[in-house]
Amino acid sequence: MPDSAPFRGSFPRLLFITPAAFNRTSGGGITFSNLFRGWPKDRIATVHSDPTPVTTDICERYYRLGEAEIATWLLLRRLRGPAASSAAALGSGAANPRLRHRLKSIVFGDGLPERGHLSPRLRSWIAEYRPDLIYTILGGIGLMELIEAVRRDFALPLALHFMDDWQAAIHRGGFLSPLQRRQMQRLVARLVAAAEVRLGICEAMCEDYARRWGRSFTPFQNAVDVARWRAFAKRDLAVGTPIRLLYTGSVLGFAQAASLADCCAVVAALAGEGLAITLDIHSPLSQTAPLRHRLECGGAVRIHDTIAADEDYFRTLAAADILLLPVNFDAHSQRYIRLSMPTKVPAYLVSGTPVLAYGPPETAQIAYARAGGWAHVVDRRDPAALGAAIRRLASDMTLRRQLSAAQRSAAARHDAATIRPRFQATLAGARRQVSHA
Repeated sequence: MPDSAPFRGSFPRLLFITPAAFNRTSGGGITFSNLFRGWPKDRIATVHSDPTPVTTDICERYYRLGEAEIATWLLLRRLRGPAASSAAALGSGAANPRLRHRLKSIVFGDGLPERGHLSPRLRSWIAEYRPDLIYTILGGIGLMELIEAVRRDFALPLALHFMDDWQAAIHRGGFLSPLQRRQMQRLVARLVAAAEVRLGICEAMCEDYARRWGRSFTPFQNAVDVARWRAFAKRDLAVGTPIRLLYTGSVLGFAQAASLADCCAVVAALAGEGLAITLDIHSPLSQTAPLRHRLECGGAVRIHDTIAADEDYFRTLAAADILLLPVNFDAHSQRYIRLSMPTKVPAYLVSGTPVLAYGPPETAQIAYARAGGWAHVVDRRDPAALGAAIRRLASDMTLRRQLSAAQRSAAARHDAATIRPRFQATLAGARRQVSHA
């Protein structure tokens, strides 16, 4: 079945400056791919610092940022992980040797000083492309300084898209963190004030940010082709033997890793009590490898790589009996993801498979699940309550039918047939606003 109809207006030449580029692995990469599908390839160019390999089905023109554009002090370069410049949007990079890491934490906390430069090579690359508009999710201080420089030098309108409340969580824990935090806050404030288009990942974020900055924000998150993937949705809600639980998506320390580990421990305990039950986790192996000792609790829990093909992914969702949506309960995670909405949510809704949401009620995704009635919610960190919820979801057919029906209704809010052209028209409108000013 073909993709939904694209935006039919005039497409600007878009310059995407980002720590997370187009791919079919990360939440951001998947979201961008789904929202930009149908945008002419010759009108997208991406400047990025993403360590994940990029895909070319949406964009073919890439510029990989290096030390010439995002630089730290020479003596500190060995402390930077390979993904340090994307820490604000994606989390920390690879681990450093213990002593260096400890010194870094004491002095700089969770981030290192960095500067952004518009290098001659990048300036020439952008000039040759001739963009009409910058679209960005921002990132670390160096990336934001680079965005300011590109916007100023090329006199381009700016579209911002926030996907996590990283400003509330980063640059903490070190002697120099307050200095970097103030610098980060000034940069974000200037860019928000300068932007022609301001987007958030969900309604809760947009409402919060409108109060924070006194400017309007429009919600856009991942979208799925509902008509296409509903054909793969679950039809028989009866639970098989063993009970099959499934989690897909990122496993990050500041987002869901601790609560997913709780789910693993509870599944192992239920299996130890004689219940036939399994939990399959499909996530980037680079994320689960350091946590394998916490996640693989006995033979009932199995860890796999991400599912690359869309058809396989939606078939796997429908084949499960219960889908997990875990959210961490600790204060740092809540600061970071309180206003986030996971990429997986629209796919979960289309699948028709009952969802178990486990996380604090203050977070947007848990509140959305409860308000929409599309997940059975456990909103306190309580293994006994989590175990009881799993047992109930596996046995209460009335509840399973209610949840599945609510999912079908909620899925319409995430349909690419309407979301994608509206998103693309919103970006195209930024160029028109500037040209008519």
